Amino acid sequence: MSYRGKVILCGDPGVGKTSLLARYVDDKFSEEYHQTVGANFLVKEIDLKNIIDKLELKKEELKKDIQAKGFKLYFWDLGGQHDKLFSNEYYFTQAVGAMVIFNLNAPSTLQNIDFWVSKIKELSGDIPFIIVGNKLDLEKKINKEKLDKKINQFNVEYFETSAKLNTNVDTVFENLSIKILNSLK
Repeated sequence: MSYRGKVILCGDPGVGKTSLLARYVDDKFSEEYHQTVGANFLVKEIDLKNIIDKLELKKEELKKDIQAKGFKLYFWDLGGQHDKLFSNEYYFTQAVGAMVIFNLNAPSTLQNIDFWVSKIKELSGDIPFIIVGNKLDLEKKINKEKLDKKINQFNVEYFETSAKLNTNVDTVFENLSIKILNSLK
């Protein structure tokens, strides 16, 4: 049986969570916006050839076991409505990793990262997560100083992506996979 885990994608409505996930899992992008209500669920077997050499596991036999058995992630794309989140909090339980996504041309979505990170910590514990600025294909309206301060505040890796142009999409999912696997004991 392969190694497996649950990953949650968090962020305000319209930041591109569904688009990033659809691009990564199915290599598809839609121009139409359909707000996620509740959560979407997708599964992907992670291609280990790009990440296996980047693992920093203390036990070499664990690395070999992962390579032999594979690694599958169950992605939960959470609806971003803050007022509906109370009914979706169970999606956070037993998560092994998370992505906090904001829209590079909507400053309010950067401000709300605090909310999403606090929910992750409260409901999932101290799990690996990364921050993703999406919609790189549009004009950036994010203040660079505020962005740098926010990233430093959480001391996590930060990536900029475009689901539309398929820019850095595989990279963010691979980096999160590495963080998750490196957290294995």
